[in-house]
Amino acid sequence: MSTSKRTPQSKTTPVVLPAWASEAGWESDVVISTRARLARNVRGVPFPSRAKPAHLRAVVDAVDIVLRSPGKELAGLRPVDIARLDPPQRSVLVDSHLISVQHATSGPWRRAIVDDRHTVSVMVNEEDHLRIQAILPGHQIPRAWQIADAIDDAFGEFLDYARHPRHGYLTASLSNCGTGLRASVMAHLPGIALVGRLEESLTAAQTLGISVRGSFGENTGMAGDVFQLSNAVSIGLTENQIIARLGAVVTYLVTDELAARDLLWRTRPDIALARVADAKARLKASTRLSSSEAMSILSTLRLAHHYGMPGGVSPVVFNELLASMRLGAQFVLGRKAHYTFYEETRRPALIRNKIRQMADGGPGR
Repeated sequence: MSTSKRTPQSKTTPVVLPAWASEAGWESDVVISTRARLARNVRGVPFPSRAKPAHLRAVVDAVDIVLRSPGKELAGLRPVDIARLDPPQRSVLVDSHLISVQHATSGPWRRAIVDDRHTVSVMVNEEDHLRIQAILPGHQIPRAWQIADAIDDAFGEFLDYARHPRHGYLTASLSNCGTGLRASVMAHLPGIALVGRLEESLTAAQTLGISVRGSFGENTGMAGDVFQLSNAVSIGLTENQIIARLGAVVTYLVTDELAARDLLWRTRPDIALARVADAKARLKASTRLSSSEAMSILSTLRLAHHYGMPGGVSPVVFNELLASMRLGAQFVLGRKAHYTFYEETRRPALIRNKIRQMADGGPGR
C-alpha cells in the first residue's frame, strides 16, 4: 500500500486524553503521573511468551466471560483488540501508557481493557496473562494501588490465579513474583540535571531498590529529563512496604528537584535563560521534530513555565502533549518511514498551537 493511502489513517486516529494528561495532581510540578500495576497469570496456562495460540485464546475467552459478569468494578471496562488496530492507533495507546510497546507490537490474541477515562487498563496476554494497572495524575501511589487492587479482586473472583504458598503470585519475570505489584511514578527532573546532580540522585534511588527507566519503560531510552521510577522487585515485600519505599524516594526527589531549580535560578539564571532561548529558537525554526527533539524542547519549556517565563508550557499542557504527540511511534512504527515522517512533521505545529492557546488564555494556562 502506498504512503498516500496510509498516512490519512494517522490523521483520523482519535486521541482520547487519559486522566493523567488532562488533570492536575499532587506535586504535579515534578510528578507527571503515578501507576500501580499488578501481574497475574491463570493457573495451568503457559506464560504468553511460551503459550500456543490456543492458550492465548483461552485466556481471552476467560476474560470475556468475566467482563460479562455482574459487578460494579468491571462495569465500565471495555475490550480493545490490539491486532485490529492500525499502527498509529496502537501508538496512541502507548502514548497514553494504556499499553506497553511490547503489547503494541505483539501478535494476535492480545487485548487491552480500558475504562472511559483511561484511568484503568488491563493488558491481556502481554508478558503475563493479565497486567492490571491504574494510572493517575501527579503523586498518588496509594490511591492508584487501591484502584488496581479492586479490579484485581473482581477478576480474582472468577479466575484461578497461579500462586505459590511461599513465593506468592507466579509471574513471567522473577522481579514481579510475590505481590506482583509494580508501582511507579513518572517524574520531570530538569533542575537536578542542570546543576549536575542527576547521576548522584538516581544512584541514591537505585540503592534503595528503585529502578530507573525511560518514559516508555524498559529498553526505550530516556529523553527530556523524564524518568520512570518503580520498585525493582516485588518478592519478599508487602504491598504497603513497596508503596512506602517508593513514596519516600519520590518525596526525596521532589524536594531535591525543587531545591535544584531554586539554586539554579538564584546562582546561575543565565544557564536557564540560555537553554530556554535555545529551545524557543529550535521550535520556531523546526519543520519536523523527532521524539527525542520534541521531548528536549518541551522539557525546557516546562521548566520555563516554572520560572514564570513567557512561552513556557504548563504541567497540564506538557502532559497533554505527551499523550497526543505520538512520541511512542518510534517504537511502534519501527522502520515505516511514511508514518514516522508524518508524525515528525505534525509535532512543531502542534506544540506551537498549544503555546499560542496558553498565551491567549486558553486551557492549561
